[in-house]
Amino acid sequence: MGKRKFSGLELTLIVLFSLVLIITCVLIGLLASGQPGVKTTEFTPKCPKILIAERIDCIPDQVATKSTCTRRGCCWSPESDTSVPWCFFPSNHGYKVDGSTRSTQAGFETTLTRLPSPSLFGNDINTVLLTGEYQTPNRFRFKITDPKTQRFEVPHEHVRSFTGSAASNLNYKVDVKQNPFGIVVTRVSNGRVLFDTTIGPLQYADQFLQLSIKLPSSNIYGVGEHVHKQYRHDVNWKTWPMFSRDIGPSGAMHNLYGVQTFFLCLEDSTGASFGVFLMNSNAMEFVVQPAPAVTYRTTGGILDFYMFLGNTPEQVVQEYLQLVGLPALPSYWSLGFQLSRWNYGSLDEVKRVVERNRAIGLPYDAQITDIDYMEEKKDFTYDKVKFRDLPTFAAYMHDYGQKYIIILDPAISIHNLTDGSPYESYIRGESKKVWVNESDGVTALIGEVWPGETVFPDFTNPDCTSWWVDECKLFYDVVPYDGIWIDMNEVSNFVKGSKNGCAQNDLNYPPFTPSILDKLMFSKTLCMDAVQKWGKHYDVHSLYGYSMAISTQKVIEALFPGKRSFLISRSTYIGSGKHTGHWLGDNAATWDHLKWAIPGMLDFNLFGIPYIGADICGFFDNTTEELCRRWMQVGAFYPFSRNHNCEGFIPQDPAVFGPDSLLVNTSKYYLNIRYTLLPYLYTLFYKAHTQGDTVVRPVLHEFYSDEVTWSVDRQFLWGPGLLISPVLDPGVDTIQAYIPDAVWYEYDTGAKIPVRKQWTSMNLPADKLGLHLRGGYIYPTQQPANTTVASRKNPMGLIIALDDSNAASGDLFWDDGESTGTVENKAYVYYEFTVSSNVLRMNAINSNYADPNNLKFEEIKILGVLQEITAVTVSPNNAGENSSLNVTYYPLEKVAHITGLQLGLGKSYTVTWT
Repeated sequence: MGKRKFSGLELTLIVLFSLVLIITCVLIGLLASGQPGVKTTEFTPKCPKILIAERIDCIPDQVATKSTCTRRGCCWSPESDTSVPWCFFPSNHGYKVDGSTRSTQAGFETTLTRLPSPSLFGNDINTVLLTGEYQTPNRFRFKITDPKTQRFEVPHEHVRSFTGSAASNLNYKVDVKQNPFGIVVTRVSNGRVLFDTTIGPLQYADQFLQLSIKLPSSNIYGVGEHVHKQYRHDVNWKTWPMFSRDIGPSGAMHNLYGVQTFFLCLEDSTGASFGVFLMNSNAMEFVVQPAPAVTYRTTGGILDFYMFLGNTPEQVVQEYLQLVGLPALPSYWSLGFQLSRWNYGSLDEVKRVVERNRAIGLPYDAQITDIDYMEEKKDFTYDKVKFRDLPTFAAYMHDYGQKYIIILDPAISIHNLTDGSPYESYIRGESKKVWVNESDGVTALIGEVWPGETVFPDFTNPDCTSWWVDECKLFYDVVPYDGIWIDMNEVSNFVKGSKNGCAQNDLNYPPFTPSILDKLMFSKTLCMDAVQKWGKHYDVHSLYGYSMAISTQKVIEALFPGKRSFLISRSTYIGSGKHTGHWLGDNAATWDHLKWAIPGMLDFNLFGIPYIGADICGFFDNTTEELCRRWMQVGAFYPFSRNHNCEGFIPQDPAVFGPDSLLVNTSKYYLNIRYTLLPYLYTLFYKAHTQGDTVVRPVLHEFYSDEVTWSVDRQFLWGPGLLISPVLDPGVDTIQAYIPDAVWYEYDTGAKIPVRKQWTSMNLPADKLGLHLRGGYIYPTQQPANTTVASRKNPMGLIIALDDSNAASGDLFWDDGESTGTVENKAYVYYEFTVSSNVLRMNAINSNYADPNNLKFEEIKILGVLQEITAVTVSPNNAGENSSLNVTYYPLEKVAHITGLQLGLGKSYTVTWT
């Protein structure tokens, strides 16, 4: 067959069709590469010589390739080290200042315009507004918003719009760099640059916001919640995701239960420090690199940064907490030791555990039950077979001076009770429409948690809070309890998103997903397009635990009017410490988890949640006698001290190891020391509550002038004075401990130790932990007992640890231990103690509380007394109250023990010795 010839018209059509095909392919390629459209001009990245340590990653979302790098308009320079960004931002990405900087009442504002450059993830916002506020001499805030469209902002209880005027006498100076835009903050006193965003470009798209900050030092602490194997950050290219998630601690860099965006930077050995936090609740990541620099990348909301300057690390924490919310003052009893486990199996078994631990004389204040007390794991029910006597259990605990704490989860079953009757808590919630809804805003989202198919209360809805309070009250009327433990509030869901799956949209599948566990936004939680009162779940997900804690605090106010009670939450957010404590989650019975608990506790003291601890002896896995013994020793010094265990593993309450076992004896010994020092610990919590001090304190906060302390994280302090040096490894009875630059005395003997400002080998046999008192401090004490109800009736005392100058000081806060408002109403006793030249002054600054137990200081121990005391005089000495005093001197230890004193609590005295 001969070849057919095309006509002229056909040829023209073929050419036109080919051109259309080529143009279509080009457009598809441009769209696929994230370009906002056809480029009218070719973009050329400016790639000056950027130090490897200062590269800001241009491809944070995938493995870097040259072609992706070129499409994004970034600089390509592969290295042998894969942790280093091979593709990094040039100097001509970002924004520039457009026009002048305008003065405002609080500071300044200026408009920023995006520089022409390829888009990373699309939907860039071309014009943004920068607002700067000089809020206090030590606090600077700047936020970057979209002037045309209201974006999500965290509806925080404390961190609100600033209505004041610019502060004067600023300790910082702010410079706004023009092109490309950057903010540079310097410390006025020495001109040091503290905060410099010119290291990388501002990125501000609808679902991708980024800012990098160059720092003056690598001493970076904080940001969470994660397992930090060391307290000081490793700056070697680490990416820490933040998005609240139900996942237990492990060696991986997973995002855990809560979101805390605050970090502290110690500048140098003068103690000068500053802190930074980003007020944002979207899924994000925090990158640390060796420049040193950090980068915040988030998936929504606004960029709203606060910076706090201090002369010491402790002052920075105080500045931060005065803004976001000071920690709650715990009830005195909640500072006692607590026992718990998941699945005792029956109330009879709970009572057996309680009885055997009472029988050994263990100091022990509270018993907790996990979800096994419920009927089919439904909130506000109890198992009427296995836990049939639960309604009388609190009274049984109270008879011994102990308390009972229950667990509550957020998820509410949609199914009937076992006898077929309606589950009234669900019915009432359904009638009030208090659940998190699907994307239509009206249909309750159904997921699955412990009780099976569930709905999820929307604690951001005031109607939900009212319903929650009512349900807790109705249950309390049946089963009385003394405190509440809230769990699973990340919020956790055992199916991905919902029973119906999640829609394919930019909320459930955003253009950029941070390096969160599973790299899937709705993994083990709700769909991101679910609707809550505060907004889309995409924006408010990490606020779930925060809002639940606020609602549960309302429960406590309703159930225990005028009383503090007890509340711990697994999920936390910025400022959660005003309402709740926290524990470090579902750890395991491993030596690593024992070690990692210390950086975890130090982090949460930075975050303003000082009521913190880890599950003693480990939650998952079978513990061993040695591990549990060493854990009970250090756990006696966790602010929240609880032994807790998972179902399916051997029991690990102390008594189970045998009434006269080494573990029981050492547990009792250190818990008795804890209870002896509770007045000191309680005073530390008062200072946290009133001014934002840390309770468990990093050694560096007290000894920052010594660079060795900057990385010490296998030891910790209670406040300024008690140094705890535990054994954290198996088969070990000698540890390397750092003794900071001060006089230190052994707690056990009162003897001064001969080392300071050096590492030392500390011999700690099976029943011992390192415990040292710092010279220069006075520690209030009380004779211990097996409960705080009993110990609070006992005589009080002082331990005076003299420093190099034979001086010391301390204080004591004392109230009824349970009422709310005692601080505000000044219904307390507050002492300042000072010693110099062999004179102790006990100055009662405030005495508006009369303790019903007619407490008296009956003994004083003085450590570091170089010669025997021959005479003691007390003034005023009312009617010879102190005529029976006795002084014992221990010449080897250089300790004097004065007994037989009768110094009434709340009165001022002077005690002189010669």
